[in-house]
Amino acid sequence: MDNLADQLRGTMERRGMTREELAAVTGISEDVLATIEANSDEVSVSDLQKISSALNMSFHIGDTSI
Repeated sequence: MDNLADQLRGTMERRGMTREELAAVTGISEDVLATIEANSDEVSVSDLQKISSALNMSFHIGDTSI
């Protein structure tokens, strides 16, 4: 299973969405999104929920889906 960063990058690519566009929709800074894409282990549940909602997707982390 892909890790969080891979899931995010893949979904953004498939939807043709840039980091700048995702930042505008979610209110999360591009720097934070870049950190998440770089495989950061420190991602808040709040940010994951915003990203999930904006991309209309679920993230699968271990046995948990957000």
